[in-house]
Amino acid sequence: MPRDNLNTDGIYPGKYTYMDGMSSKQQAEVVMENYDPDFVNIVGHGDILAGGFRFRHGEFPRQAATALMHKGIRLLIAGSFSETYKRNAINNGFIVIECPGLIRDLKKAFQNQGTTVNTRKTVNVDFEQAEIRVEDKHYHFAPLGRAAQQLVVEGGLLNKIKKA
Repeated sequence: MPRDNLNTDGIYPGKYTYMDGMSSKQQAEVVMENYDPDFVNIVGHGDILAGGFRFRHGEFPRQAATALMHKGIRLLIAGSFSETYKRNAINNGFIVIECPGLIRDLKKAFQNQGTTVNTRKTVNVDFEQAEIRVEDKHYHFAPLGRAAQQLVVEGGLLNKIKKA
């Protein structure tokens, strides 16, 4: 997703934010509806999503992170995130990584190919080395801290509290 400055309403439409009865499956069906109506047909379970810079600015409903998780996205890599989005994602057990070099290269390679592009690239993320490998290129990222790792393993803050 090459777009920079993607706001919350692009990720999870505001008209659904306060519909508390929406199931996980329903959230997955409307994720990115305002950004790209074809998104749900392009992205599949287990995919890694690459976004632009300044990913998620504006309001901060938790569904902006959880709807991507419910769609089956394993992790989200962007050039940069709002701090609120990063915290919200980690609190829900969703991994987000800032890797500006990778995003610049992807934007250059896939510019003008659409709103959502399936690159069909194989990506390896080595969390111990804090490195992403895409074909023959290596990109480094700031490692996840111990607290963030625990929240991901526990499935989010709420699950961690329930288990305590």
